[in-house]
Amino acid sequence: MEPEVVEQPQVLRLEPELPNGTEKVQVREVERRSKLNAEELSRIEDEDVLDKMLDQTTDFEERRLIRNAMRELRQRKRDQREKERDQRLQEARSQAMAGRAGHTTETTTTQSTQSADGSARSTVTKTERLVQSSDGTKTSRTTTMESSYVKRSDNGNSTFVQTKSSYSSSSKKTGSIFDREDESASRQSSLAALERRQVEKKKELMKAQSLPKTSTSQARKAMVEKLQKEGGSSPNPAASQTTVQRSSSFGVPNASSIKQMLLDWCRAKTRGYEHVDIQNFSSSWSDGMAFCALVHNFFPDAFDYSKLTPQNRRHNFEVAFSSAEKHADCPQLLDVEDMVRMREPDWKCVYTYIQEFYRCLVQKGLVKTKKS
Repeated sequence: MEPEVVEQPQVLRLEPELPNGTEKVQVREVERRSKLNAEELSRIEDEDVLDKMLDQTTDFEERRLIRNAMRELRQRKRDQREKERDQRLQEARSQAMAGRAGHTTETTTTQSTQSADGSARSTVTKTERLVQSSDGTKTSRTTTMESSYVKRSDNGNSTFVQTKSSYSSSSKKTGSIFDREDESASRQSSLAALERRQVEKKKELMKAQSLPKTSTSQARKAMVEKLQKEGGSSPNPAASQTTVQRSSSFGVPNASSIKQMLLDWCRAKTRGYEHVDIQNFSSSWSDGMAFCALVHNFFPDAFDYSKLTPQNRRHNFEVAFSSAEKHADCPQLLDVEDMVRMREPDWKCVYTYIQEFYRCLVQKGLVKTKKS
């Protein structure tokens, strides 16, 4: 007999019903999505993975989290790149500083010259600074030229002139030895040109300072002799015994010395006249008395000097200018109104008028010169 097979009653496992007939796969996807959070997304270092996840999901919240994760990932990569770039720049600077911190050599030479009389002294100082990198690939050269000129005058004053110029060059050891020799030759020629310019400037300065000692000596000597001859020929008794004194400025033969000689001549011709004290070509002639005294010295019959007063300035100028024009044919280069208006006349105007008056006297034969 065959045993009977007793069938076990089957227990039905009821699956929970899902709305709209969704399948079990969708349930598992929902469970997986519910576990997705920002912490897990932050661990992903590949932007392509996040991009694929963004394409697969349709949930708004998940898409927002993925986008935030992508932005943070890009920012981290940017920060990392900037950090690496800063490190490379720092390393490059360190290497450059290490290359510059090489051997330094500085050479200073001083050359000094002095004039024959010892009144002028010129000094030229040349400083060369050579900096070579530790590896010998870079060389920097700086040349500084300083020149000074000191001149002492007879009255104790001194003139000081100083100039300074600098020239720098750098070279890198590249190419063949012939290229480096060409660079060295060009640098030496530039330095030689700089030295020549400094020497030329020094020569011009010394020539300008020493020029007054040697020029116009004959003209100065002739003017001194002329004034000395005129010293005893004055019609004024008070001034007849006087002689022209040579001023200390006659040692310098320039326009200043001629001006001083003419001033001494005026002082000699008006010495002894009341209210006259000629010290310059400006304030000493402001009241007109000096003009009147100078004209009266050569033309005593033109007017009565004793009746003139310093307070009547206009009258003094009119008498002096008109008398000089009448008796010496000297044109009235000065205007009476201008002289009255100015408390101190312009010395150039007075100096020019006195020169013209002197020339007219020479033409009249009242003043004798060496040529006459």
